Amino acid sequence: MTSEVLVRSAVHGGVQNEPNEKWAPFEWLEPRFGAQVHGEYVVIRPEGVSGSLSAGLWRSGPTAPGAASDGSHTILYSSPLGDETACVIDGTAVLTVISTGKRYEVGPGSIISSPKGLEVQWDIEGPAFKKYWCIWNGSEPTANPPQDLLITHVSDNPEEWQEYHFTEPAEGALVAGELYFIRTGGSTGTMLSGVWRSGKGIAGSDVDDKGTMSTPYTGVLGDETILLLEGEVEVTETESGKLHNFKAGDVIGLSSGMHVTWTSKGPFSKKLWVITRDVLPE
Repeated sequence: MTSEVLVRSAVHGGVQNEPNEKWAPFEWLEPRFGAQVHGEYVVIRPEGVSGSLSAGLWRSGPTAPGAASDGSHTILYSSPLGDETACVIDGTAVLTVISTGKRYEVGPGSIISSPKGLEVQWDIEGPAFKKYWCIWNGSEPTANPPQDLLITHVSDNPEEWQEYHFTEPAEGALVAGELYFIRTGGSTGTMLSGVWRSGKGIAGSDVDDKGTMSTPYTGVLGDETILLLEGEVEVTETESGKLHNFKAGDVIGLSSGMHVTWTSKGPFSKKLWVITRDVLPE
């Protein structure tokens, strides 16, 4: 038996259609009901620099553990491993919060923000379902954590997007695209999430006439975990020169403190991002 050696400072990446041999039954302990096995999952990001951070894909269908023969699937899940940010890739479901009876319909593009410990019944419609997930758990609880599901969508377009201004330790003040926030806090540590975009006509310190934007990045706010929604991206590791290429649908993990160059190819790119750090905001 060999054990996998995890590299805490790394660029992680994976595709939606990972080979079948990488998928395994999803097993966990549900606090009120004990050991559960439902669906299959693959881990693309096994950890971060701090806290307990992982991300990957989950799927269900007629042959998945716990599913009905028509591919429908009923699961009670309380996200016991930490706050979860998910995005539906394929399929539809109705989510019911057990404590309140609130019901939410979700489908492709729905972003589901689930607080740790909130019991939710997932009634998944056949024949198949797939989601991206990112789970975070820090060591310090926050005050007034969220107590309900928050359902948004990748196509949401708020009236105002914020230009992303940040300061890199070596390069100084920079601007890279624009964003809006979905979450500004979670149950533990620092947890932020939202949608970011770049391209022609969008702010950036280095954007060419084709909309390609390039920026140095060291994740000063924390580890960043990404579902690339649109476009193509190159990530170059500064120290090794290793180049990573990603396209829409891919999962990306960037480690806080690791210097890279992020290049979004024109004319447009868009991502769902989650930033986590095991330190409470000041």
